[in-house]
Amino acid sequence: AKSAEQAREMGYLEAWDTIVFNPHELLHVAQAQALALAESGYWPPLPRSIPVAGRDALATLKLPLLNMKEGGFISEHDFQVAERIAWVICGGDVDPGTRVDEDWLLALEREAFQALAATDKSRARIRHTLTTGKPLRN
Repeated sequence: AKSAEQAREMGYLEAWDTIVFNPHELLHVAQAQALALAESGYWPPLPRSIPVAGRDALATLKLPLLNMKEGGFISEHDFQVAERIAWVICGGDVDPGTRVDEDWLLALEREAFQALAATDKSRARIRHTLTTGKPLRN
């Protein structure tokens, strides 16, 4: 999005999300909202447990990825990226139906991102996209 209003139109912001146009007012607005929440008795929602598909679904997702890699439709690095994404989405090496919390999934995501960010090919992709605005297929 090129603006906060456009982000709202695209669905990235909700109707009730506050938009602060002047960056010098950002801290003041945030403090006022935090105080209003505290005074209204707000409590953050309790952590939810989320059922994940686990290792069985991961194996199911990896099969077509392997076929695509062997068929030359995706690169070795594309396969590694997709495999990491599948790992996170499935909840890691757990039994199907295991309930995990959001922190579990965020930890898997962080681990996958850090592992990918440590590779030369991922860094080249990031650098190329930031420079040209276009994806690099390596």
